[in-house]
Amino acid sequence: MIGKQLVPPRLLIVAIIVVFATAACAAPAATTAPTATTGPAATTGPTATAATNPNANSVYSPLATAPCDVSGKNIYFLSVLKGHPTLRLWQQGFLDQANILGYKTATIASPDTADWAASVALGEQIFATETAGDYAMVFGFVDPTQKDLIKKFGDAGVPVVIGHVMVPEGTYPGLKGWAAFDPVKWAASAADAIGAKIGGTGAVAITEGSFNAVEDAVAKGFADQMKAKFPNVKVLPPQEEGFDPPVAISKAVAILQANPDVVGAISTTGAGPVTWAGAADQTGRTVYSIGPDMTRPNLDAVRDGKVYGLAAQPGYEEHELAVDMATTLLCGGTVKYANELPAPIVLKDGLAPYYVIVDRIDARK
Repeated sequence: MIGKQLVPPRLLIVAIIVVFATAACAAPAATTAPTATTGPAATTGPTATAATNPNANSVYSPLATAPCDVSGKNIYFLSVLKGHPTLRLWQQGFLDQANILGYKTATIASPDTADWAASVALGEQIFATETAGDYAMVFGFVDPTQKDLIKKFGDAGVPVVIGHVMVPEGTYPGLKGWAAFDPVKWAASAADAIGAKIGGTGAVAITEGSFNAVEDAVAKGFADQMKAKFPNVKVLPPQEEGFDPPVAISKAVAILQANPDVVGAISTTGAGPVTWAGAADQTGRTVYSIGPDMTRPNLDAVRDGKVYGLAAQPGYEEHELAVDMATTLLCGGTVKYANELPAPIVLKDGLAPYYVIVDRIDARK
């Protein structure tokens, strides 16, 4: 496999970083391993077993071989924010699985910024230079500005699959399916884990990168579960931490100073584990916190005992599955439209497999 990079034009920057840092998925309780999903949800084409793909795990068992020979075909990952840590995790799942299936090239086609117009321009470039039947498209997230582009690919018979977003069928004509996870359910599992750890007493804090539909839903899911299962725990109202780390840490410190009974916390944004680790350091307090995203700083915070656990949003596995779906379609098979993966709560003893992935990410330029 040859990895390529497409260089976009510079266009209007759209501030959507928060969306990538916060979307989340169905999670079982911290002590229960999720059931693996095997292969793409296909009605034709092969199935895989956990023993045949080296990247198979408890969340997803990807295809070990493509349903047809794809050594002369290409596959593209189209998104934005090429260098964002969360997006690089998604890209790694895409690249690793495309490599295993034997594609001629696997290309990351993304602008450096949150510039959807630039992403559309890259997609148009791909459409103008490729031949239908010789390539497939994986969209890492999706934006309404891409609707006409998706239809254009679909009308030409090019497989289009979206990762990380649950899109109602018919929203984007030409879209063949999605691989994603529920943005609320892991919050309930986080409440279960934190509530049990703190013995059902004390207070818990909730911070969000910003108040928006996705993060608000996660915050509500956490609060509702904590109140239902641990009624003696006081749940503080959500507060914004923002996206500047020093400012975010200072806000978490202020919460702790104003609330000496806080012993647990959840952050709904990807940098949140670092926020609460910093606040615990500065105040000398023990706070059992959980947040999303399996990035190296977050993994390190759990390893070092500064954060209790992480919601293992399956960004890597989603894009393995998206590649499997797109490949099955490219080979003439069919797939199920909606494909949901779990997001387990991972504690200190479960970090090792995620360090393997971030090591690969760090090795990739």
